[in-house]
Amino acid sequence: MKRKLYLLCFLGAFGMAIIAGCSHQPKMTKEQAAAKITELQAKLEISKTQWYDIYAKGILLKAAEADTLLAGAKTALDAGDLKKASEMLTLADTLLKQYSPVDVPDYPASTPLKDPKDLGKIHKAKIEDLKLMEVHGVPRWNYWYNFVGKGDDGNLYMAYVYINHHGTGKLVPPTVFAYSCSTDPQKIMKVKFNTLPKLKSEKDKIIWTVEENGQSLVYILAEGKIILRYKDKDLELKSEMNNGYSFWYNKNVDYALILPNSPNTGFEETGKAEAEIIINGKKVKASGFGEQENLFCGGAKGADYRTALLKYGNEWWVPFTTDQAEGIFVMTGKYKDAGLFINGQYIIPSDFGVTPIEANKSFTIKATTPEGDLVVNFDMWGWDPPLYEHWGTCSGTYKGQQLTNGYCWLEHIPQGGVNASPPTGGRKGVPEKK
Repeated sequence: MKRKLYLLCFLGAFGMAIIAGCSHQPKMTKEQAAAKITELQAKLEISKTQWYDIYAKGILLKAAEADTLLAGAKTALDAGDLKKASEMLTLADTLLKQYSPVDVPDYPASTPLKDPKDLGKIHKAKIEDLKLMEVHGVPRWNYWYNFVGKGDDGNLYMAYVYINHHGTGKLVPPTVFAYSCSTDPQKIMKVKFNTLPKLKSEKDKIIWTVEENGQSLVYILAEGKIILRYKDKDLELKSEMNNGYSFWYNKNVDYALILPNSPNTGFEETGKAEAEIIINGKKVKASGFGEQENLFCGGAKGADYRTALLKYGNEWWVPFTTDQAEGIFVMTGKYKDAGLFINGQYIIPSDFGVTPIEANKSFTIKATTPEGDLVVNFDMWGWDPPLYEHWGTCSGTYKGQQLTNGYCWLEHIPQGGVNASPPTGGRKGVPEKK
């Protein structure tokens, strides 16, 4: 018995020695510690803003603890205590590798990417589709159009407009127009019309008009073309988009179940777009891309998508155009959908994934298609925090060929509604409904 106890004690002590030896980490140099702080801070910001696919990777529940350790490591490094800084950075690094599954109920999300060869009931939207107030039993949410492009003055420009129904079967104020320029990307001129717009429905187009307080808006939707006109005493803007295809959620075979109790349907259209802007008497011509949204959600069949996204998160809604390829990637919860338009052909990828680069700024999407891989690198230069909208430029490759003249949009809503302001200032709150 004594021999067994002695052997157990010996093995226990030997094991502790091994653990102690393995846990001992060499002290970092000052340069190594500073580099590690930068690396872990970037990873922490990605975690704070959920700037990645949380359903694929999970949530960092120890992020706040790692944040405290990083602050302590910075203090220790400034004080010249490299041993303490090294220990804290090693522990923070360990915590930022411990992902936990997302706490959401399981649900039968639609799987439109399962059979990419099956195009379902996808078709280029006709004027009858643009006039619809209900699709697959789901009511219309909005009309939305955005433009992003580069001006002949070298600056980047953004404009958007939306008219709301919010699943109610009637118009809901406000109607909103917004404008921004890369010279001051955090400044967004936003006009909210509380007067309800008037609708003129013609055989080949519908025309929305509204005037209020010296500001006027005209929003024209036709098959394959969108026109936006805005005017006030300081600004005139006209944008026109032409598109050759329509992306339908869940291939238009039925509504998509994108999140628990959240049906979603409708269609999105991207295309090359132009804009003419006159601001304070200066005229600028810009070229880039436009995106027209016809979204249907909420109603009697379940929660609207904004309420659901605020609760469950993981939204990556990314329309884009380049000279060689255009399309849209959609990810909400575990629902993934996408449609690409390349050389006049509609292509559904079999899969795609999001890789973060810099929180709230840049990321890469790699999609697998029958013809080869599409890799798009997105770089956002502006954002609208209450709407969780970002806009920017993009580049990349398709089958190894470089993509040129790329522009893009992003709507990214994290679980819990972490605001899309700069990552260090993240806050929670109900998003403004577009």
